Amino acid sequence: FDDKKIDAETLNRILEKKAKQNDFYDIIGIKHWYDGSPYIGTMYLDSAYLDSDFNNERLHIPRGGTGKALIEKTDFKSFIKEYHSKGWQLAIHAQGDASIKEILTIFEDVDKEIDLTKSKHRLEHCLLLPELELDRIKKLNITPSFHINHLYYYGDALKKDLLGKERTEKILPLLSTQNKGIKFSLHADQPMFESKPFRLIQTAVERKTKSGDSIGQEQKIELIEAIKSMTIHAAWQINMDTKIGSLEKGKYADFIILDSNPFEVDVKQIENIKCLKTFVNGNQVK
Repeated sequence: FDDKKIDAETLNRILEKKAKQNDFYDIIGIKHWYDGSPYIGTMYLDSAYLDSDFNNERLHIPRGGTGKALIEKTDFKSFIKEYHSKGWQLAIHAQGDASIKEILTIFEDVDKEIDLTKSKHRLEHCLLLPELELDRIKKLNITPSFHINHLYYYGDALKKDLLGKERTEKILPLLSTQNKGIKFSLHADQPMFESKPFRLIQTAVERKTKSGDSIGQEQKIELIEAIKSMTIHAAWQINMDTKIGSLEKGKYADFIILDSNPFEVDVKQIENIKCLKTFVNGNQVK
């Protein structure tokens, strides 16, 4: 919107019904926050934040604090029904295990009235996505997008001060999600962090924090799967996989030229791969 303020009337008109898609510029969905941030005590948890000096004295999270939902269940149900019926894809900010469980239960309730399984509504960030909830996610055709660099930038703090070792080992269950046949993407949550796709890929295949500590090694995925999560699976999430996401006859020729082969460099060097040229629809744009 060119950084211009939008008045309420214009915004409501935009949201009234999903407009016809433009392949090169499109507004595809509506995001809603169900819980908050892991780092200020507003992520909604089944069990309390760790009772640590860091949480209690520096972050001022009360002892026994679990965060909470940011919207009433009835209001969230109404939100799903309204914007689903208008053709929008819904992207729900969900970090904590309690948050994700409640979201799925509410989606199930709506699914009893409206078939949601033909849609691809999304869960965004998914820090503590419980593996036991993956069957429900698959049944509802909900697709996760993992903020994988929670692990890289904050894994040490999550383990030591915020959640403790046991819970931190279970964060961001990529391999379990993949093994259930659920397609997912990775994201950087810009502008929180720069969009550095090779850093995301390296974290997904390496599962190491910035300090070099390993977290959840059993959830590592193969390099090809990490690349798919940034390309064809991301395109599938936004219903564009017949046009972008891979190089095939009939698709737009979107591709990049790299200075190194990701499959030949040391895993520790993946993040340092440089993009030399960028092509969109066969035209060099950078």
